Amino acid sequence: MRAKIGWLLRRLLAFLLALMNIIPQVTVIINPLLFIMFLPVGLYAILSWHWIALKDIPDPFHPGESLYWLTYAIKVDKENPLFPSLFRWGIIDSLLLITGSAIFLAAFISWLINLRRDRELLTCGIYGFVRHPQYLGIILLSLGVTIRSLRPISFIAWITLLFGYLVLASLEERNLIRVYGQRYEEYARRVPFIIPYLKFNVPGCLSPGKPYRYIIFGFAWIILIIAIMVGMRDMVFALRGITY
Repeated sequence: MRAKIGWLLRRLLAFLLALMNIIPQVTVIINPLLFIMFLPVGLYAILSWHWIALKDIPDPFHPGESLYWLTYAIKVDKENPLFPSLFRWGIIDSLLLITGSAIFLAAFISWLINLRRDRELLTCGIYGFVRHPQYLGIILLSLGVTIRSLRPISFIAWITLLFGYLVLASLEERNLIRVYGQRYEEYARRVPFIIPYLKFNVPGCLSPGKPYRYIIFGFAWIILIIAIMVGMRDMVFALRGITY
């Protein structure tokens, strides 16, 4: 049974990777500007690569060591089915991958249908629960892949992807407010930004049109990356000579 589930998950992952390879080409054909949407995904792929060069970069938080430990695996309880091990998927990462993929596909199909009709402001269906469901789907499915990878550098890549989409969503909102005006502002007051059922009263100084919003995003990104580099050093082991 486990072997069958593993086979199905590998097939699903292969399908999603192929789909993520095809979708940017299709969207660029539909609208050349849409390739911007997939820039954080490309950056995620680059950052999460097994960087051999990290062994030559000194670790600022651990004198005498290099940053190569970022490509090592995180120690986990291999008997805990909630989390993955080196040789299998866990429940949490699998659910994130499946849920994120479903949200993204539902939002993307809704967007395509609306695009063929009248290109009006899309506020129904999944867009009635969250204003940026496509970004939410990509964030969740990439988090599933990140947890499955068991590498600190993948979490750094995911945080970069997360803030990349927060910035893109904010810039998109700034443009939508210019295009639709009060209609979009009313929609924004009614529907959460990127997490369903979670709404914040954002002060005017942090609105999408203000620079302070992006400065805060930048500081939060730096703090989270430093937290990973400081906190995960003692949680990893080298895959070389593994006895796991």
